[in-house]
Amino acid sequence: MKSSKVILVLLLASKLFLAQTIGTWNIYSDLKYVNSMNLDGSSIWAASNGGVFKFDSFDSSFKIFSKANGMNSQNATSILIDNSKNIWIGFGEGFINVINKNDFSLTKIVDIYNTSKGKKQINDLSISSDSVLVSIDFGLSIINSKTFSLLDSYLKFGSFSSEIKVYNAIKNKNTIYVLTEMGVAIQKAGATNLAAPESWNNYYFINHIPASSATKMVLFNNEIYLASSNGIIKFSNGTWQTLILDRKKIKDLFFFNNEMYFITNNELYKYNNNSIEKLYENSDLVFNKIIVANQKIYIATNEGIFEYQNNLTKQIIPNGPGSNSFLNLATSTNGELWVATGKDVTGKGFYKFDGEKWFNYNTKNIPSLPTNAIYNIYVGKDSAIYLATWGFGAGVFKKNNLTIYNNANSGMVGIPANDKFLVISDIKQDSKGNTWFVNPLSAAGKPLSVLTPQNKWYHFSFTNPVISTNEFLDKMVIDQYDTKWFFSIQGNRGLYYFNEKGTFENFSDDTQGFIGKSDGLSSDIISCLAVDKRGAIWIGTNVGVNVISDPQKPKSTLTTLVGFAVRSQNVNCIAVDPINQKWIGTNNGVFVLSSDGYQLIKQYNSKNSPLPDDNITSIAFDSKSGMVFIGTDYGLATLKTEFIQPEETFNELSIYPSPFIIGNNEKNIVTIEGLIANCIIKILKINGEVIREYESPGGKMAFWDGRDKEGNLVSSGVYYIVAYDNEANNVKTSKIAVIRK
Repeated sequence: MKSSKVILVLLLASKLFLAQTIGTWNIYSDLKYVNSMNLDGSSIWAASNGGVFKFDSFDSSFKIFSKANGMNSQNATSILIDNSKNIWIGFGEGFINVINKNDFSLTKIVDIYNTSKGKKQINDLSISSDSVLVSIDFGLSIINSKTFSLLDSYLKFGSFSSEIKVYNAIKNKNTIYVLTEMGVAIQKAGATNLAAPESWNNYYFINHIPASSATKMVLFNNEIYLASSNGIIKFSNGTWQTLILDRKKIKDLFFFNNEMYFITNNELYKYNNNSIEKLYENSDLVFNKIIVANQKIYIATNEGIFEYQNNLTKQIIPNGPGSNSFLNLATSTNGELWVATGKDVTGKGFYKFDGEKWFNYNTKNIPSLPTNAIYNIYVGKDSAIYLATWGFGAGVFKKNNLTIYNNANSGMVGIPANDKFLVISDIKQDSKGNTWFVNPLSAAGKPLSVLTPQNKWYHFSFTNPVISTNEFLDKMVIDQYDTKWFFSIQGNRGLYYFNEKGTFENFSDDTQGFIGKSDGLSSDIISCLAVDKRGAIWIGTNVGVNVISDPQKPKSTLTTLVGFAVRSQNVNCIAVDPINQKWIGTNNGVFVLSSDGYQLIKQYNSKNSPLPDDNITSIAFDSKSGMVFIGTDYGLATLKTEFIQPEETFNELSIYPSPFIIGNNEKNIVTIEGLIANCIIKILKINGEVIREYESPGGKMAFWDGRDKEGNLVSSGVYYIVAYDNEANNVKTSKIAVIRK
């Protein structure tokens, strides 16, 4: 049995970014879609598509469990509380994690995940004495709840197909009942070799069971009940008969005080003494599971858990993003994160995260917002939030007020088939405060528009080359020369650039151009652009990155001889940190490259880090805190880094920890904080002897490992730390006590 134990750190609430230590990961995900739940006294445990949460009804507090706490996955599909009150969690990838109720240590069971089967989802977990019955996409496993050892696995149940999907299984005394996608298998009396087909009685849907499918099997008073596609079905005297609500699809059922409670896709019923009563209906929800306790009914839905009592409902869900869609990200100067969620029906509005709480904005809470399809987002120099919508123009959100620019008030024209359907793919501001809009399918043939600070609009067409109305121009960056760069993802694919030279009404001095594969691009399938700290244009493609080192000479300075670590990778996004390193988001995780792109600094993926998924959809950096935000389809990951924007001028150096304890078994590092850009650091003895000299990484922080220039640990004593710029015009000094064990 393969298992491991780690200590699980609880997230009682989100921490402020600046309070986090370097290297701290957090995951923020949409926890609304609850697949399964279980009760333990006043606590409700929930397994969702975005991780696991515990709600304590006593004080209404939440605890969230994710990969950042050591769990194997975010995609929790089933949950069980065993006889020792330990919490078992099954995942879509086949992992099982067990949380110890006493010390919150985490045991990881990976046997099912490590199999070669294609589908390994854990569909249900049930307990019988010391045995946990694990229902899987390819069969049934039994695990000892005390030792976590695998006791048995069964892939064939009588005449049913081998490796059949099992929805749930229960054990009553010495008999195992298994609900599969083909029907129900019941262990024959006295059968001990359950791997033998003759050990099972098979009951097929349609032929024996009057339904085409069932999702849940329950044992009550030694009788079997099915939640089926044809109502509630009961097994009695060797036959299956519809008990109630034939032709009604039942999702789940639960017995409490001799009463049966059950749910359809959006209805709650109670059955007692041959009487059926509909208690609650909500067509806006999808019901998944039901539990009844203490006169309260709990329903797991696509919008969290709903508590029902006395005709009143209460929604139970921790604060979080409105969905797990993080299509595009932007950070503000005060450290807030803003999120665009998608186009068409995938869009869920836009979000703000202030480091502690998520604020979800959509058409329900902002009636003037014309759509939830927010395709892109940008934080302007005026602190306004610019929204690029899919088909409804552009929005400017400032101080909770929303202004919409569409074809009626901007002069921008929508798509050829419907000029009112105005798609905006990106918005950026130039150095003079002009706001530029990319209108990719303009029926007027003017895909680039600008709004000046004087509220005047100008619209631009392209002649070199001509951009037709069927070309979709995507994401835009603006360089230090105010040249606009963007790319086409359909039509004449490649990289476009444009500069109006600050004269909006004089087209004769405009500069425009196109760069394609024939000009040296490694691929014309471009997905993202970034401008680095030196003004170079980084181009993400489906086969790695290209760089234009001098935007004024784009074709002659284009190179593909960078980013060897991401060569052949499908690049989805690029972010530049304060020391000019490149964070490259791919389908295989995040690659951190040196400022010149030649060296791989670090690689993060779902196996070596808490990243929820390897497919990276977006990356953004908060330069003031060193926080990097990484969007995936299973949640947003944050990592606190040491890459913080340097000070403009020296104030005071902050040196910690002090005293600095070193030794052969110690792995402490001294942090030197408060640096200006590109400092040189000197470590001196109290007599002035220089024992170490090196360049800072370039940001606000540098580090010292307590060793001299020969690599030896220094002796105990007081040491001076001197930081100065390359020309020694700016100098700052501090000191630290070192204790060597």
